[in-house]
Amino acid sequence: MNKIKKLPTLLGIAVLLAGVAAGVWVIRTGIPSQLLQARPEITPKQIKVTNITDKGFTVSWVTDTPAGGFIRFGLGSELNLTAQDDRDEASQTTGEFVTHHVTLKNLQPATSYFFKIFSGKTEFANNGQPYDVTTAPASQQPLPENDVAYGTVLQADDTPAAGVIVYLSFSNATTQSTLTKNSGSWVIPLNYVRDSSLTSYLAYDREASIEEILAQGASAGIATAITITKNDSPVPSLKLGETYDFREGLPATAAEDHHAAQEVSPLMAAKLKITNPEEKEMINTTQPQFWGLGPAGETITIEIRSDPIISGITTANANGAWYWSPPTNLTPGQHTITVSLADGQTISRLFTVLAAPDQPAFTASESATLPTLTPTPTVKLTPSASPTLTPTPTRTATATATPTITRVSQPSTAGGTPESGILTPTLVFSIMGSSLLIIGLLLVLSPQKNNHV
Repeated sequence: MNKIKKLPTLLGIAVLLAGVAAGVWVIRTGIPSQLLQARPEITPKQIKVTNITDKGFTVSWVTDTPAGGFIRFGLGSELNLTAQDDRDEASQTTGEFVTHHVTLKNLQPATSYFFKIFSGKTEFANNGQPYDVTTAPASQQPLPENDVAYGTVLQADDTPAAGVIVYLSFSNATTQSTLTKNSGSWVIPLNYVRDSSLTSYLAYDREASIEEILAQGASAGIATAITITKNDSPVPSLKLGETYDFREGLPATAAEDHHAAQEVSPLMAAKLKITNPEEKEMINTTQPQFWGLGPAGETITIEIRSDPIISGITTANANGAWYWSPPTNLTPGQHTITVSLADGQTISRLFTVLAAPDQPAFTASESATLPTLTPTPTVKLTPSASPTLTPTPTRTATATATPTITRVSQPSTAGGTPESGILTPTLVFSIMGSSLLIIGLLLVLSPQKNNHV
């Protein structure tokens, strides 16, 4: 009997030791890196902060494949509030989209809010730290008289383009954004626009101020347009994949490639312009492509002011479009691109590279369940002259491959380069180890119980 009763004890000890050994191995060697990677197709891209007011702001992004999206935010490290996609809030359901537009509402003026993006069930942050945006101070001015810009976005086949993010920006102002309805229509109030300091409502000419519009359809393509305020009610229909100039009242349409227009209106190409990146944009690659507009056939000198300085030249094509990529990887951190012409025209853009070589762009950890999205302070991202997430107080949300949008108030990137990973493998290994330990202990104790009887 004794020998028989000792067998479970020996087996229990063996199982216990195996569990301990497996746990030690996981801790010492780590989990295979491929298990820690966030799925690239749901990784947020072209993150922008727009519609910044004293009561809210909007965060928008795109993904390669449809995914659910929401924001967790709060006043400090405890992100205990949730804001859902504007479409989910309206329908009281949870949908999956390739364009994502989340508005935080009922916020406090001149207050820093911290947030993380959830795409699918995966959390994305800035190197493990939340992004942050500061709301505008309460204005001492009365709200200007109502004024709106509106129009329609169409697919390449002339059908309505629903769920497209439309960004509208003035010079030296916060960017505004909205989603197109099922009919493809969109409306953006202009009397809420703040200037770049966020302290005052924007003073603009309601007849002659220039507006830049970007329609972001993610995989469906983009459309860009430049117009003036007297022609924005309505803005003529925009077809994804084309570029327009409505300043003279006649569209100058052109086909675009994946990133920018191959052909542009001569009016748009007359001046030197950087289309990508936008001011203070955050870029998720160390070797980005830059493009813009300039006089056809002119040589453009490009300089990336970083350590070390990188320079090169390119030529604007017959339609005034130019493209250039740095020959080497850029280091993570802030950089300035300066482009210039022989006649002295010069323009610069500040941007931030988030990802180091071979590193994903965001920190990701899997969330077991989708939180209950309740109508809590919802944020709206406002495109500004480059809606992208960048340092705090003076926020500038920048979007990629879009018309020049000057951003103000961006999420802080002081945390460094984001890295991605998911929580599931850790939970699985923890549960397996715990289970082995419990089984081992039970087997160890079972003979003692039998002897006692």
